[in-house]
Amino acid sequence: MKNFTALDFETANASRSSVCSIGLAKVKNGEIIDTYYSLVNPGEHFDSRNIAVHGIRPEDVRNAPSFADIFTEVIDFIGSDPIVAHFAQFDINVLRGTAQKHGLTLPDNLYFCSCMLSKTMLTLPSHKLNVVAGHFNFQFSHHNALEDAVACAVIVNHMIKPYPTLETMLDKLGYSFGSLTGLSFHKQKKELHPKKRPVAVSADQSHPFYNKALAFTGKLTGMTRQEAIELATKFGAEVHSAVNKNTDYLIVGESDAKKYRSGFVSANIQRAKSWQDKGSAVKLVSENKFFEVLLK
Repeated sequence: MKNFTALDFETANASRSSVCSIGLAKVKNGEIIDTYYSLVNPGEHFDSRNIAVHGIRPEDVRNAPSFADIFTEVIDFIGSDPIVAHFAQFDINVLRGTAQKHGLTLPDNLYFCSCMLSKTMLTLPSHKLNVVAGHFNFQFSHHNALEDAVACAVIVNHMIKPYPTLETMLDKLGYSFGSLTGLSFHKQKKELHPKKRPVAVSADQSHPFYNKALAFTGKLTGMTRQEAIELATKFGAEVHSAVNKNTDYLIVGESDAKKYRSGFVSANIQRAKSWQDKGSAVKLVSENKFFEVLLK
């Protein structure tokens, strides 16, 4: 079957529990048959950087339902479908984080990532949602949760055309489903002949993180640090356990960023600034910018 539901969230700030809108697009046998959209009151502050992206302001959601209020209808809309999102590491972790915040129990739906699939299937200068949708001649209003969900569904419908089922496509491309309450969407592990050594796969040398050294400080909100490390290394980055003179970028998680804005400087940020004073080129990069560059 070619059934799935595309999901997109917009958030009020860098926290993965700050949902301010949700969009869903249900696909049956390769056709979009229904959509769902709602503004959501996150009960949290709005960051100006997030407002600049999606245009949603506190006054827009003042009378909107909380995520707990719409949770049942969202889950009923999705049903038993596999869920897809473009850069699912973000949206699925937002779903998990928001459910945790409200004490909600998620079903065990499967999920997959259209961005990761597009990187495997399509040679494009970027694999951001608007670029991939443009490749398929689909125009939409980017960063509106419903339009983004529809764009994601359109992308998957185009990519799935040569395959009889969604499961066949993932298997042929070497991926395994993730699940909301279990493993992440991932590449299948291939068994190697015992007499053969693994063949190294070259990373995309045009990616901004290729051949760069990264370090992390603070807790990330969009995904776990280990997931971020795995993604960065796939793009050819080297990850340092702590900042040193050869580190190019220190990725600052939102937890440390909040402390920094309040005058508290973490040990890794102190090291970075110390190396900067000594002439090192290490740069501090926000979590939001890190995720943006990952999708470049």
